[in-house]
Amino acid sequence: MLKILNIFKKEYKSLNFIEISKANLIHNYNYLSSLNRKIKIAPVIKSNGYGHGIVNIAKILAPQNPPFFCVDSLFEAYELLKANIKTPILITGYTNPENLKVKKLPFSFAVFTQDLLRAINDYQLQSRIHIFVDTGMRREGVRVEELPEFLDALKQFPNLKIEGVMSHLASTNGKGDPVFQNQIRNFKKALEIFRNYKIKPKWIHIAASGGLVNKETNEIVSQISNLSRAGIALFGLVDNKNLIPTLRLITHLAQIKTLKKGETTGYDSTFKAPRNLKIGILSIGYNDGVDRRLSNKGFVKINNISCPIIGRVSMNITTIDISKIKNPRVGEEVIIYSNNPSDKNSLENCAKICDTITYDLLVKLDRSIKRIIT
Repeated sequence: MLKILNIFKKEYKSLNFIEISKANLIHNYNYLSSLNRKIKIAPVIKSNGYGHGIVNIAKILAPQNPPFFCVDSLFEAYELLKANIKTPILITGYTNPENLKVKKLPFSFAVFTQDLLRAINDYQLQSRIHIFVDTGMRREGVRVEELPEFLDALKQFPNLKIEGVMSHLASTNGKGDPVFQNQIRNFKKALEIFRNYKIKPKWIHIAASGGLVNKETNEIVSQISNLSRAGIALFGLVDNKNLIPTLRLITHLAQIKTLKKGETTGYDSTFKAPRNLKIGILSIGYNDGVDRRLSNKGFVKINNISCPIIGRVSMNITTIDISKIKNPRVGEEVIIYSNNPSDKNSLENCAKICDTITYDLLVKLDRSIKRIIT
C-alpha cells in the first residue's frame, strides 16, 4: 500500500518553467507604497498577471491588504473568484452588459456607457462603479465635456454606488510634457464637475506605474488623487534601481551536437556556421514565449555564460551556440529570460533587441508553462 501511495506522490519534472520571486514582488509593492503616503497602491494583475500568473500574484499580494486588484475582464475576475481571493476586484475593461444578467457578481466595474449603467442598475443591485473619464488619451471613457450629460443620466439608476473616478495617462513625463499637463487640467475639471453634482467617490485615480515612479509626476497626481494602479512597476520592469525584476523563464538542454563549418541550422538557413560549433537544442520556442525576433540576435544563459541564439526561433524549438560552455550536459538549466537587468538576456535587453516593450514579451508567456513561486 505504501508503494502505491508513493507512486501517486511522484510528479512530472517540468522541462520549461517560470520562476517568480515572492520576496521581490512584495518588496516592489512595499516600495511603491512608500513613495507617497497620500497614495494607496492597487495592483494591476490583468493579462494573466503580466505573464506571471494572475492567481499566483493575487495570492502573494492579498496578505498585503491592497484596496483592490485591477483586472481587465469578467473572465479574469472570475479566475480570482474561483481561487477564493477575498480582496475586492475592479474590472477596468469593458464588460458586455448581457453578461451581467446571468448572476449577482461581487465585483466593481469601470463604466463609461449608459448601456452598462443600466445593466448594472437592473441586474447587479448595489454594485460599485468607477466612472472612467477620458481626459485626453482618446480611448475608452466619457469625455470631460460630455460628463454632465452622463451624470444626469446616472440619476435614472438609483441602485448604483459610485466608488471611484478614474482616468489613464497617455504620458508621464512631468511638468514639461504638454500631453500630461493637459490631462491633469482635464481631470481637475472632471473632479470639479463631480463636486458640483455632490458626488464624493472613495477612490480617485489617474496614474499607473509611470506616474508612480516619476517623482515629479507622483507629486502632481497626489494633489488630485488618492490611489495609483501599479502594473509593470510591480514586477520590477521600469527604470528604477529600487525595484527588482520578479520573473525568470527557464528551460533545459534537450540535445547537444556539432554544427560543422558551413552548415546551417533552422528554417530558411538564416545561420551558417563560421567554424565548427557545439550547439544546444532547447525544447522551447515562440509558442511558449521565446520571441521570434530574438532569432540570430538574442542570448540565453548557462552557468552564468551568455550563449547566442542561432537560426530561427521555431514554434517549439530554439537552437543556441554552447561552444563556450565546458562539459555541457543534457538536462542542464538554461535561463531564457533573466531577472538580472545587466544580463544580455534580461527582459529589458531582450525587449530592446526585439524593438518592443517588456509588456509584449511578458504577455506572450504561455499559460501552460508551470509557474513556480520561490
